[in-house]
Amino acid sequence: MSNYSKRILSIARFNENKKTRMRKIILFIFLFVTVNASAQNNPAEDTTAKPAITAIGKPDGEKTEMKIGKDGGSITSSDGKIKLIIPAGAVSKKTTFSIQPTTNLMPNGNGKTYQMEPSGIIFQMPLQIIFYYSDAETKGNSPELLSIAMQDDKGQWLAPNKITTDTIAKTLTAEVLHFSSYVIYELAEIIPASARVKVNGSLRLWITSVVHYTGGESHTYVNGIEVQQPLKVKTGSAEVWKVNGIEKGNSDVGIISASQDYTAIFQAPAKVPSQNPVAVTVQENLSEEYAVPFRRTHNIYTLVSNITVYDGDYEVKMESVIIAGSPETWGGIATHRDEGSFIVSLQKDNPALINIKNQMEIMTDNCKNTLLNPNSNTGLLHVAGAKQIKVTPANLPGQPYPVVEIWFVPFRMEFSKVSYNCPPPKGYTTIWGNAEGNTSAMPALGYAFPQYLKFIARDGEQIIIESPKDSDEGYLKVWVKKLKEE
Repeated sequence: MSNYSKRILSIARFNENKKTRMRKIILFIFLFVTVNASAQNNPAEDTTAKPAITAIGKPDGEKTEMKIGKDGGSITSSDGKIKLIIPAGAVSKKTTFSIQPTTNLMPNGNGKTYQMEPSGIIFQMPLQIIFYYSDAETKGNSPELLSIAMQDDKGQWLAPNKITTDTIAKTLTAEVLHFSSYVIYELAEIIPASARVKVNGSLRLWITSVVHYTGGESHTYVNGIEVQQPLKVKTGSAEVWKVNGIEKGNSDVGIISASQDYTAIFQAPAKVPSQNPVAVTVQENLSEEYAVPFRRTHNIYTLVSNITVYDGDYEVKMESVIIAGSPETWGGIATHRDEGSFIVSLQKDNPALINIKNQMEIMTDNCKNTLLNPNSNTGLLHVAGAKQIKVTPANLPGQPYPVVEIWFVPFRMEFSKVSYNCPPPKGYTTIWGNAEGNTSAMPALGYAFPQYLKFIARDGEQIIIESPKDSDEGYLKVWVKKLKEE
């Protein structure tokens, strides 16, 4: 072949390669534009489940310790939220068991995390971990969405397979053979589950699911108890969002609209709605692709986020501790804890109490017992509503801020009543017991607290009532703070 012919062939190949490159560039640009156009027309969704791995929580409460031997026993956390039952034969000698409340870093975690000791050993019999929950802690969602998880030393959250839910006693129970950190969590929830938004303000919401994804992995068992399986976190989207049952909401209750990044934006109304807080809801399908670690009656659940719309409102918080009994009484020293809160909405023509939260009393002692009145043990604190709210306007110079006075609807208090499942101490004496002496309850002393409160409507936090913290009989604190956006 002549040099001329080689040159012509080289130019032809160059032109052909150039055309090929151009076709590839054009195709790439077309695909890029198509993908972006598709992304702009359809809300994005993070469908990838990522491992539920977090840092280890730090101590956040009083540690409880007790020595328990081969005959078994029980130990309750200092806040009464969790009880550990050690059956006979679980340990062969006296062993120190402890429960340390810690900060909760678990995705969709509910309340505190609890570090159990001793760790690093396998018990000879399965132990029961019982979590107590209240209606307020379900955040308006179904109790069937609650579950229990544990965290290993690498930060991975895991799910026990056998979890029992008792919606009457409001408990979750898991069987375990070794210790770590344990927590109660929601399988799916709207984030945030509750919030405050000032009138005309806005809030971004999204859906997070914690899933127990089997992925075809085989299950392993130790002494008949399934080994915990890894949990994963999934962020999802929803097409239909509602406010107080109204699709997309309206100007009276607030408007919500889906965004492109699998979130939604809630726009608060121009004035405080008559039904407050408002309920933002979606329906979530826990598909069979994901295996949740306990029995469900169905797959589709309504998720709720309670949003309080405010305009110059104040939140009142209350907590109380009553200490009763003695080492000589059945159950020993009993501690009755209660807390609650409500918001004082100071609308000009119609001041009101909203977002009232009453917690059932939590009683702890050093004896195994059964709570006989789990749905009515209101304890010292309970708010049923207001008979009258009086707002005295500011009057300079002597009274620079409005003064708020509240007279509450009377409500009969009821303390915890228990039936003891352990033997009495030698030479025991009964207080507040029946003829057999195996039940105990503090007597009803009249109406629950508060019956009347007064505070100054100013910025910052102010304590209304506080008893000495070092009292042997108990503690009471009531404080108020002007609301700000969360």
